[in-house]
Amino acid sequence: MNFFPNYYSIEDIFVTQEKVECKVNTKLQRMGFLDAGAEGDDLEPGRSINLPLWYIKELKVNNAYFTVSVPDIYKNVHKAVCEAETTHIELGRLHPYFYEFGRYLTPYDRNHVIGRIIFETMRQRVRHLLDISKNDGQMAKSELRLDNIEAKLHEAGVRTNTQYINWLQMTGNKILISELVEEHQKKRKRDRSDDEGDSLPSSKRVTL
Repeated sequence: MNFFPNYYSIEDIFVTQEKVECKVNTKLQRMGFLDAGAEGDDLEPGRSINLPLWYIKELKVNNAYFTVSVPDIYKNVHKAVCEAETTHIELGRLHPYFYEFGRYLTPYDRNHVIGRIIFETMRQRVRHLLDISKNDGQMAKSELRLDNIEAKLHEAGVRTNTQYINWLQMTGNKILISELVEEHQKKRKRDRSDDEGDSLPSSKRVTL
């Protein structure tokens, strides 16, 4: 489910295009172009700017220059995580790539909040994912809006459960004889017919 190793992944491009609020910690010369409201060429300490995730990665942002703020979507989920009620959250509405976006933000989170939130969210919701995968696919999707990774897990669960039911009911594909075995059986039948023909009395043989 991880998009990171694939440079050309469309999902990864969507995630890294997301802008994140950053607070400037020190004066950055000739970086004023990053802030549309900057009055000079430099970025002054205390300013807040929104930078796309891919740009933050390229700058190798650290606490000496910027402080990355925890997005509100993870703050909103935090209370539900503490109360173990994450199954009622519509993650798809909060962010379509909730887990992947959080994974990218984890290295810049000084308080290590995002990592715990996404781990606990998945841990609490995985059992519910298993349950809804056993139900009708469309009913389950309308019941709970999932993020991208959860949606893929749900589809895989529905497909696996369907295959399992078909196997139990013997409605799946029957085991077929391989071509080699079938050819061997045909050859044995031909050899047996020839042997039986040779063993018949000469009076009963047909002469051409």
